[in-house]
This record gives sequence, structure tokens and C-alpha cells, in this order.
Amino acid sequence: MTQNAPPPASIRQAVFSDSRAIFDAHQDSVLNLCASAYTPLQMQTWFEGRTHEVHWPAIQAGQVLVAEREGRVLGFAGFVPGEVTLLFVRPEAAGSGLGGQLLRLAMTQAETGHDGPITVVATRNSQGFYERHGFVAVEDSFFVRGAAELRYEVVNMRRAER
Repeated sequence: MTQNAPPPASIRQAVFSDSRAIFDAHQDSVLNLCASAYTPLQMQTWFEGRTHEVHWPAIQAGQVLVAEREGRVLGFAGFVPGEVTLLFVRPEAAGSGLGGQLLRLAMTQAETGHDGPITVVATRNSQGFYERHGFVAVEDSFFVRGAAELRYEVVNMRRAER
């Protein structure tokens, strides 16, 4: 018996009604794919005090792409001129090429109205992914989350000039 491949994911601009599914995919991605790169306490507090509304400003600005298959959000990417601001895929889509597809589309959007290099802030576990797509590490950095103000190490990266 031959197993059929799943249909390809479709990618479109996100709308407000996607925000809960995007947030769910965001949590699924972080909690499962970042767990080996951050401490259990960091994982526990990553989304502390945050809701699906965190994505509303970017969705309203037309700066979020969502990838879905059969109505299920598998990943999403955010962008502003000069930067890919978000890129997360669910564990079931990791390694399928969907992240690369989202990255290429987000970079195209980030290049609009911007002449310099495209940047991204990579979680520690995603640095290799971005390196495979032409990004180089520029500096180590961090962001802070939760009431305990935990530091999460990240890497600021830049893609070579076009």
C-alpha cells in the first residue's frame, strides 16, 4: 500500500481571525523545537503573560504570512522592511522545506523599500537554519520574558547583500 504525500501547504497573508491559530503554532514550535536550546524554566515562562493578541499589530500592518494545510496553521513568518521578524513552524513541518519557503517569501517582503541587508534574530536552535539560507552571525544578544525577567540568548544575523 502506497502512502500518499500530504497536499502542499498554502501560504497567504494573515488576517485577524488567524491570530489564535498563529499563537497556537507559535507555542507548539517554541515549546517543542526550542526546548533543547533553552532551560526548562525558560520554556515555562516564554509565553508568560502573552496571548494571541501579541500578533495583532503585525497582522493589521499586513506583515505576517501564514502557511496552512487543510485549515491547520503549520507555520508563519513576519517581516518589516529590512528584517524577518518571526519565523516559526510546527514540529510536524520542521525539515519539510516549509520554513525555507516562508523565509524566502518573508525576505522578498522585507526587501521591499529597503536597500541594505536583511536581518533576523535567531533563537539558538535556529541559527543553523538561517546559516543554510545565507545568513551570518553578527552578534550574540538576548531578550527578556516573564515576571522573573529571564534572559533568552539569541543571535543577531545578517544576510549578505544582494
